[in-house]
Amino acid sequence: MQERQKRLAQLIEQLLQERWTQTTLSEAIGVDFTTVYRWLKGKAIPETDSKNFLRLAKLSGGNSELLQLYLDGKISLSIYRQSLESNSLINTRNSKKRPSEEIKQELLAQISMLDSADIAEVITTSVTFLKQRA
Repeated sequence: MQERQKRLAQLIEQLLQERWTQTTLSEAIGVDFTTVYRWLKGKAIPETDSKNFLRLAKLSGGNSELLQLYLDGKISLSIYRQSLESNSLINTRNSKKRPSEEIKQELLAQISMLDSADIAEVITTSVTFLKQRA
């Protein structure tokens, strides 16, 4: 396995140790489950100029330039991941409103980790909320 592929696999493993599953990660990035599996197993790596690379970078660390530096071995995984925390703080302070599509994707990723009873409760609560709002 090449060094870049090993580094990508380490990043995916760290994401999986956090709140993600291979399925929710693939949905959040907009790729098939098998694509994330292939990244994890070191069988593939997204092209640096692809949408998948940019989405993975945004989800895991901030931007494609930093992800490129990490994959090239120029910065460590911990430094790369710290950039996510810094960017989140900056974006929270500076942004007026997050795009609704981003919020929907995040919510769907979180909901997919729930069991059926909890999903039903979310739906019921949402319907009640919408009725009150109308």
